[in-house]
Amino acid sequence: MKSEDAPYGQYEDINADNRPSRFNKCLTDSISTTERIAHYDKWSNTYDEDMRSYGFTGPEITVEYMKRYFTDIHGRYLDCASGTGLLGVHIKELGYTDFHAIDASSVSLEKAKSRQAYSKLIQELITAEEKLSMEADTYDGLVSLACFASGHLEPDCVEDWCRIVKPGGIVLIVMNQRWLFHEPSYNEGKLEAAFQKRVNEGKWEFVVREQRDKYFAKDVAEVFVFKVK
Repeated sequence: MKSEDAPYGQYEDINADNRPSRFNKCLTDSISTTERIAHYDKWSNTYDEDMRSYGFTGPEITVEYMKRYFTDIHGRYLDCASGTGLLGVHIKELGYTDFHAIDASSVSLEKAKSRQAYSKLIQELITAEEKLSMEADTYDGLVSLACFASGHLEPDCVEDWCRIVKPGGIVLIVMNQRWLFHEPSYNEGKLEAAFQKRVNEGKWEFVVREQRDKYFAKDVAEVFVFKVK
């Protein structure tokens, strides 16, 4: 087994047969942000194929909610932590004309560019500590697919999402349900509390929360939808 194929992190892997995956290397707090971005840079060449082999259906699940809530195909939307643009395939098929992609990995963004689905590519790290470069009320909607995962986004990053999405705009979050129970920064209701805090502060309102099977081979998707106020 090559060193790059070794299992990483403390969690059971996502494959149906528990084979180690490159994805699992990212699912730990033991590597730095710089190391994680470098891993995604390196992984971008085989990311699409690997994710398909893991049984990932996140884009297909997400697009069902986009059809429901991102109804204006000429609106301006943001694919948050877009990676190689797996969602871009569907964005192009659905005819959206002004979808932006943001990600910290420049190499992944180059792959996303090749989809010819995004009108703007933004290389930027999403954190809870610093505002994003976008002006307030820039987007009609924001989609976050697989962004909330172990070692990835902090719960309070949603604060700035309420700023950059227009009043009445939709924030669509699709994530692996396992992280609500196993990721220390999300579990015991911490992530839901961050979402509810913005409800209590009048920054967004709750629309729907649903679960979908087969997000990965053995995992459930947790779907949250909020409307910015």
